[in-house]
Amino acid sequence: MKTWLLILRDALVWGGLGLLLWLATSKVPLEFQPQAYRGIMPFMLLTMAAVYGNNLGLVPWLFDKGRYGWYALALLLWVLLLHAVGQLIWPGVYARSIMQPGANSLFTMLIALGLLLMWRTVAQRRQRLRGQLLEREQQLRLLEAQVNPHFLFNTLNSLYALSLTQSPQTPDMLLALAGLMRYQLESTKHAQVPLADELDYLRDYVRLQELRLGARCPVTLTLPENEEVDGLMVPPLLFLALVENAFTYGTRRAVGSFVKIVVGLIGGHKAMALVTLNALPPPSDQQGGTGTGLANTRQRLELLYPGRHILEAGPDPDNPSQFRAMLSLKLL
Repeated sequence: MKTWLLILRDALVWGGLGLLLWLATSKVPLEFQPQAYRGIMPFMLLTMAAVYGNNLGLVPWLFDKGRYGWYALALLLWVLLLHAVGQLIWPGVYARSIMQPGANSLFTMLIALGLLLMWRTVAQRRQRLRGQLLEREQQLRLLEAQVNPHFLFNTLNSLYALSLTQSPQTPDMLLALAGLMRYQLESTKHAQVPLADELDYLRDYVRLQELRLGARCPVTLTLPENEEVDGLMVPPLLFLALVENAFTYGTRRAVGSFVKIVVGLIGGHKAMALVTLNALPPPSDQQGGTGTGLANTRQRLELLYPGRHILEAGPDPDNPSQFRAMLSLKLL
């Protein structure tokens, strides 16, 4: 905490305590009020010495280092010293008292120690939460940084294949790719983007893949209308890896390749689901894959939707020749 905030906090505490003692003294019988008023200042000074001596000296030097026995002994000696000082400097105030001011100092220090430990617990918890948030943000930035090159690498491979055949579709693909990259650069500046924008991005991405694949790979895309998802927000490019994975592996067969993508809302606007189906590569396929996109998606979901998502990916139980990925998210 900043120094000026600490000073302000202490000033308010001691000022409030002094005001409380002054008001309480005004309620005692008139014959005892003069002596009571004279005792306010000695009490405040001894209390402040007890609290600061304990919190700034004994606690960090002994208590925080686990030397509890030495701390108890030092606390007792500090109480006796304050008691002697009070009796010596203000004999008129404490002349009739055997226990004061030592008993008052001990009681005050124990209360102050409890408050100090509570304050530290709250501060440490806030610091720990702040560190977790910073770590979470750094992890998300790293994962997002990995998503962009992953998509670009795969698309450039497609453009390279078309350029080898001098396909007339190459200019259209370059234009479509430029639009997709522009969205990527803009969307990743924000933690959340409208779901409608993400669906538009998926439409453009699928259109780009259809230009690349042509008629040899049927592609089916089913998305809700933008009006249905109005007001819903999601992290940028969260679905890209699943869709990209479907095209990466579902288009390797010379015959029988297909990709099917379905996005829908569940329970009104409370949840959504994404399902991708694609043909599995032939057994002789040796291209393999790193699985970076799917692994990143799992990590992002764990960070962004802990306990609010289900992601399943693997061969379709109903048709082992197909690969199915299913993602459900609780949006609200």
